[in-house]
Amino acid sequence: MKFYSKLYEIFKAPILFLLMITIPVVDYEKEKHNWNKILNVLQCMTCPLFSAIVTKGIFAGDDDFNLKTLNGFPVIVLIVLISIVLSGIVWCTSKHDTQPKYHDLFAYMGFVISVIWIYSIANEIVNLLQMLGIVFHISNAILGLTLLAWGNSIGDLIADTVMARQGFPRMGISACFGGPLFNLLLGIGIPFTIGCIRKGGTFHIQFTGIQVILTLFLTLSLLSSLILAPLLKFHLNKKYGLYLIVLYVIFIIFAVLVESGVLNIDVKSL
Repeated sequence: MKFYSKLYEIFKAPILFLLMITIPVVDYEKEKHNWNKILNVLQCMTCPLFSAIVTKGIFAGDDDFNLKTLNGFPVIVLIVLISIVLSGIVWCTSKHDTQPKYHDLFAYMGFVISVIWIYSIANEIVNLLQMLGIVFHISNAILGLTLLAWGNSIGDLIADTVMARQGFPRMGISACFGGPLFNLLLGIGIPFTIGCIRKGGTFHIQFTGIQVILTLFLTLSLLSSLILAPLLKFHLNKKYGLYLIVLYVIFIIFAVLVESGVLNIDVKSL
């Protein structure tokens, strides 16, 4: 093993350790479906605590130093007690050599904890982007349009390209429209619904010139695809792809000009 490979293994070891003790994995291809009594009992302790800490369920409001209480009883203590009871039940009702009948439930728990991990990592990425924006005096809108959007879409780009090259272009095209549609409907709908519930009313957003540019170019892109695809008899060629790339570059330019104040859009007159 080369030197940099050893450094990489050392770097990822603590991360893998945290993932291992917090995410249960049920694998039917492994012996005993990957059942490990000691590890799974430990995960019954760590999963509730990890979830409560990451989602700030034990903190009162936005203050990370003020613990939430339930009728004067700290929530963190209640979660620890529940974790101990859950671990004790698993320990007393399972064996080392065979997986228990309820082992499949650990797969659902692993799915939930994986979602929480993704949620926490996404929050940290957003915090890092905001830090970069503050240091380099870049607005949140520009960061969202560039770095965050590129990072969020690179996985879809690779997956859709691979599917198209393997002979499934319809699947790749469907994913290109289905992924953003999912983000628009659920990615915006669910957080805004939660925000309305928490605030007890309407969730107000600030409508600025950058939102006008976003709406304009999104509408132009969708209308272009709606018109050009039937005209080309759904045989999308390189010219169509080049047109979309040029349209995206123009969109980025206009967005930067509006956000930097070079191009002013009077939102009140719209």
